[in-house]
Amino acid sequence: MVFPIVLFLVLSSFLLGQAAFNAGLPVKRWVVAGALLGPAAYPLFNSHKQLAYRKAMGKQGTFINM
Repeated sequence: MVFPIVLFLVLSSFLLGQAAFNAGLPVKRWVVAGALLGPAAYPLFNSHKQLAYRKAMGKQGTFINM
């Protein structure tokens, strides 16, 4: 019973790490968040990705939905 849960958390951390790398966010932080929180970290990741994009682009930047 424990093995599927651990496998699910490891898979979640790997996928969040890949998404963080693609978004230009710190990878280690999101790998740890994925390992601890699992898929519950994904909405938090999306909000951080949007905030980082807005901070980089400033007020004049337009948001491209990816």
